[in-house]
Amino acid sequence: MSVITFIRHGQANSSATTEEGYDNLSDLGKTQARWLGEHLRHCKVTYDAVYTGTLDRQIDTEALLDLYDSPDPIQDPRLNEFRYYDLIAAMEKQFDLKPPLEGTGFINHFLNTFTKWKLGELQDVPETWDTYENRVWTMMEDMRHSGQNVLAVTSGGVIGMAAAHALNLDVRSLVKVLLEGMNTGVSRFQYLHGEYHLMQFNTLPHLENADRVDARTYY
Repeated sequence: MSVITFIRHGQANSSATTEEGYDNLSDLGKTQARWLGEHLRHCKVTYDAVYTGTLDRQIDTEALLDLYDSPDPIQDPRLNEFRYYDLIAAMEKQFDLKPPLEGTGFINHFLNTFTKWKLGELQDVPETWDTYENRVWTMMEDMRHSGQNVLAVTSGGVIGMAAAHALNLDVRSLVKVLLEGMNTGVSRFQYLHGEYHLMQFNTLPHLENADRVDARTYY
């Protein structure tokens, strides 16, 4: 039996319009990570193995956690987020569809983008849907063999795909899960009897106090 804990990175540069511009923690994102680290140290949680992706916002979040009595992190690009800005650029170029700035239109655009991506209709994108799906799956398999209690600091798209693997979600359900993920949210999966079970999703123990409600962010 292995338990894999996924932590989504802290709030990044939400005003960005490119992948590179987004890949920096905001001041609030740094605070979110420190608060979660304080909670984990208070609980004296330790891990047999610790992983991050290779993105700055993931690496910096892990460092700010300042984990208690755990090994140094291993960086693996399979934990990197899919390149969302490149996907929406392909949607605009091929289908003249720009993402709305807010409201339910954004949700519909996200679902439309994911559907076309999975069907292979988007051209000139950094990775195929199958690559995205398979890298998350193989990463989970490798992590579960690295210890009984494993931590991965990653991004919402990886956590959403992990949930899709565990719960056999279709694209619409995957998008619903992905869009509900919050910065520094904690999700846990247990590998038991040959399959993954979702133990908890998107919990925020470090942001439960009333004076920290406004520190909860989605992006």
